[in-house]
Amino acid sequence: MAGMDRRDFLRVGALSLAGLAGCKGNGDDGDGGGGNGGGEDQLDGKVWIQGGKDFSPKTGVERKAIPSACWQCVTRDGIIGYVEDGRLVKIEGHPGLPRTNGKVCARGQAGVNTVYSPDRVLYPLVRTGPRGAGQWKKISWDEALGLVVNGGTIAGRQVKGIKTLRDEGHPELFMFHYGRMKGSDGTIIKDQFLAAYGTKTIGNHTSICESARWTAQELTWGSHYDNWDLENTKLVLNFGANVLEAHTNHIPMAQRLLKAIANGVKVYTFDVRLTNTAARSTEWIPVKPGTDLAVILAMANVLLGDGICDTDFIETYTNVKVDELKDHLKEYTPEWAEKLSGVPAAKIRSIALEYGRTRPSVAISYRGLSQHWNGIIGERALLMLDAIAGNIDAKGGRCRAVGAKWKPPFEAPTTAAKGLPIDHGFHGAHAFPTHHVSNQIYPVIAEGSEGRPYVYMTYCHNPVYVNGDCRMSSELLKDETKIPFMISVDIALSETSELADLILPDATYLERWTCDDMVSATQIQEYYIRQPMHAPLGEARNFCDVVCDLAKMCGCELPFHSAEEFVRATCENTPGVKEAGGFEHMKANGAWYDEKASPAYLSHAKEVDVSKAVLDEATGVYWDKHEGDKDFSSLDAKNAAKQYIAQKCGDGKARKGFPPDKGVWKTGFLEIKSKNLADKGFPALPSWMPIPDHASMSADQLVLTTFKVRTQTQSRTQNCKYLTELYHDNPAWIHPATASQRGIKDGDAIRVRSKIGEITIKAHVTEGIVPGVVAISNHCGHWAWGEFASGKKMFTHACEPDCANKWWKETGVHPNWIIPPVGDPIGGTMCWMDTVVTATKA
Repeated sequence: MAGMDRRDFLRVGALSLAGLAGCKGNGDDGDGGGGNGGGEDQLDGKVWIQGGKDFSPKTGVERKAIPSACWQCVTRDGIIGYVEDGRLVKIEGHPGLPRTNGKVCARGQAGVNTVYSPDRVLYPLVRTGPRGAGQWKKISWDEALGLVVNGGTIAGRQVKGIKTLRDEGHPELFMFHYGRMKGSDGTIIKDQFLAAYGTKTIGNHTSICESARWTAQELTWGSHYDNWDLENTKLVLNFGANVLEAHTNHIPMAQRLLKAIANGVKVYTFDVRLTNTAARSTEWIPVKPGTDLAVILAMANVLLGDGICDTDFIETYTNVKVDELKDHLKEYTPEWAEKLSGVPAAKIRSIALEYGRTRPSVAISYRGLSQHWNGIIGERALLMLDAIAGNIDAKGGRCRAVGAKWKPPFEAPTTAAKGLPIDHGFHGAHAFPTHHVSNQIYPVIAEGSEGRPYVYMTYCHNPVYVNGDCRMSSELLKDETKIPFMISVDIALSETSELADLILPDATYLERWTCDDMVSATQIQEYYIRQPMHAPLGEARNFCDVVCDLAKMCGCELPFHSAEEFVRATCENTPGVKEAGGFEHMKANGAWYDEKASPAYLSHAKEVDVSKAVLDEATGVYWDKHEGDKDFSSLDAKNAAKQYIAQKCGDGKARKGFPPDKGVWKTGFLEIKSKNLADKGFPALPSWMPIPDHASMSADQLVLTTFKVRTQTQSRTQNCKYLTELYHDNPAWIHPATASQRGIKDGDAIRVRSKIGEITIKAHVTEGIVPGVVAISNHCGHWAWGEFASGKKMFTHACEPDCANKWWKETGVHPNWIIPPVGDPIGGTMCWMDTVVTATKA
């Protein structure tokens, strides 16, 4: 080990941990089956300890094992936490869940840092000075809840509370804006508390995440969320998905993609950057930003021109004919696509043919395709490509997602609710904002014509950091005339919460109860819960418990009194879970799934009894017609989803088809041709859609793209010392040719300027990116969120024993200062990959 410094040691350690994550152990027999068996696989001459157990290295005493669910990212893997002397000391993957096969990533293991962060907020805080000045006072929970409900004096100003607003007949002036909120957490807070209170002024974060993919799916095959059956596929096309580092279903997908590669499955990755996924692929195909759509259209043209088409699927289950598709796509040749994308026409043609001739195959996607002005059309085009090749909802193909269906026994409130129209972007700017345009909430509030909330509450969300145009966001929240009373519910002082009037300390995910679920990679429902490793530290409280108190104080009491009660009742009421032992079984085992269940494929082909249904002749939809209904087309999206029964398909049979979701009206066909889009002035069939800002670029301008890394999650994990020790700086990737033209060398400081601002950042000159692009990762450049993230000790800082061992000073640069919150014209998704910039040597 001579000559190895601490940094080298950390890198070696990280690689070793990554290797262990793929080793046999925890009862995994190597075939992905998981289980709780006591395997005796050899690892460096030592016997691998039976899964689900851990022992203190000091005393040899077995640690208490508590099954739960991770929340370090949206994947929410099953985990086991090990507690020693009342303290969580270790986190591993849950060995009994087929979805994850006992694996968990570095972020999941670092969850212990989330609980014991030296900068956690452990008691309620009220502001005593100007917003953002860092002047706080500790108060009791009674005082804090009193301010929330009844208002009071904050920093010399009198503010109203949420009960006052409700009593005055304006519950819509209470806005709730959340980030991560899944499973029963969302049901308790949104579907129970906010519904009972009566506000519909609710913002989320989906438009900065994956709303483009969801809206595209709703417009095309109905339900949103998908699963790529990598376990059974024989070829993978990848458009901009970094599966091995940062997918929403990261561990389930990553391990299956790696296994597929090891088994000889070819993977072709189209991306602007040489990601870790691209590096492990059969081939990385560099593509210019925003031109994946052109490549996909050309591939569809190639398949149809070569006679490779699942004609039976197209003619039976979609609303187009093969000849119609051929005619529409004939102009989109590989040669045409090469001029736009930079991908050689011969490469487009050969990969398309290999994809079409290999069955089953699957086309996957993520930010590189979807986070553009044309992202929704790109996602629809990819669904069309999969349909042409016969890979829709089929084994080894692209499947509609399967997840747990929890059955809470509590009725939803029937309170008449009101809302401000501020969560859909500016009026008329987006055709189908089915998952809101929350990245534009701040500009809409600032403009003011749609109204403004009086009480604004953020929960598990940091919009100042994550929404783009950080300067504008900060200035809005500092303006007490536009947002009179701001409340933050969080575990630490973020860039957003430091601008609040009142902070409510939340329990971490390792201190709370939740019925959770996520897309199953095996197409079989898996039920699992999150349970506390110990009581919340200090005076922190699970906000799901807090809203029970707030509801009672506001006069709209909920039918349960705590999150634990809600989870208990739901476990006792959910079929399968109930018979397995209900709440006590879930506490002991953490999860349940039906071992006899078969994977859900081809659900659209199921024949349906329509003897009690009415056939709508115009659409071919069998529906539950109610008094006053004219025809199926007269229904709104919500009622169409409720009243849809079946689709009369191309073979004349009534089949389940592809039912509409509550967000978008549609028939039961897979709608490759979209009447919805045509009615709004967009092409009905997937067509080329240039990005306006890219079309008007000058020779000296570049495209700024952003990306995520395997050791951090969005804005939230940088307070984890294990992770930030590994990743705390983010130089800008730039191609040697692009750098040379500007006199930039590796390591130089460069100025990257957009129309809204400028940042200075180090250059990383590399051939792992296409020319004409600057790529900067997310996660870095915090100016709050604690010492590990920002280098700044927050008001709440309480040093832990090894704080002095922090050896790094870099905190990186945040690209969102110069990215405007532009939404795509269809769904309003944040166009993260479209910002036009210049780059010069500083």
